[in-house]
Amino acid sequence: MPELRWLGKDKVVNHHLDVPFRVLEPQYTFGLANHENRIIHGDNLEALKALLPYYEGRIKCIYIDPPYNTGNENWVYNDNVNDPKIKRWLGKVVGKESEDLSRHDKWLCMMYPRLQLLKQLLADDGVLIASIDENEYSSLKSTLDELFARSNAIGTIIWKNATDNNPTNIAVEHEYIIVYAKDKKRLPAVWKSEDIEIKGKLIELGNQLNRIFDDEADLQREYTRWHKDNKPFIWPFQDYKFIDKGGIFTGSRSVHNPGKEDYRYDVYHPITGKPCQQPMMGYRFLLSPLNNWTKDSTS
Repeated sequence: MPELRWLGKDKVVNHHLDVPFRVLEPQYTFGLANHENRIIHGDNLEALKALLPYYEGRIKCIYIDPPYNTGNENWVYNDNVNDPKIKRWLGKVVGKESEDLSRHDKWLCMMYPRLQLLKQLLADDGVLIASIDENEYSSLKSTLDELFARSNAIGTIIWKNATDNNPTNIAVEHEYIIVYAKDKKRLPAVWKSEDIEIKGKLIELGNQLNRIFDDEADLQREYTRWHKDNKPFIWPFQDYKFIDKGGIFTGSRSVHNPGKEDYRYDVYHPITGKPCQQPMMGYRFLLSPLNNWTKDSTS
């Protein structure tokens, strides 16, 4: 895998090991002395190291909003990586070489040991979520690929945060939210127990309506009314808009896979009990608890 290189990397790659453990000293309890929630005031590198004895390998989800390194020095905080505290830290850790670093080199030196400690804090089935913009998106993505492995990348969320009507430039109207798993294979299944519960309720509703209405037009009319009133509450089954004597279903929809791997499995016919013929390139969706259709399930 390609490796991201920058000036000063050799000085910080193991720096997290040199950061001393510090004792967290409670100052205020706000009447919640036994509560596990904490607000820590101090250098975040030292704070992360102080958390290791308590939470190493235990945290399910970490969200970070690191400096975007825009070069702007006029915000509430300095976003040009030249704050006196950072400069002193770089001089101590990186040495005289730090005087020649670009702001992007300094940013990477600052981030690398912190990301290593964050990884140690994550549970095996945990995820790290990081906000960033285009200034350091590629650097952060490459660093996470190196520390977490590219195979553990879950994806990048793009969110629009501005409207730029300047016709002379390419409009930058979005930022990024990068998501990585500690170990992607250990993440819980996409389908949650509440999804399976909703599916069961739809099956029962279909059975109830079929006992009440013999005419399929009346059956569909009544279900359409119910679906309109309850659509917000039946996600992810909001597309199940139709009903007939066989139950609630989504209508005609392709189940053909456009070419992804590991999408081959048997779907058994509810009456014959035999596996249906697979599409040429496998099914469109991964096998999940909801693929195990039975004779009484939704179509």
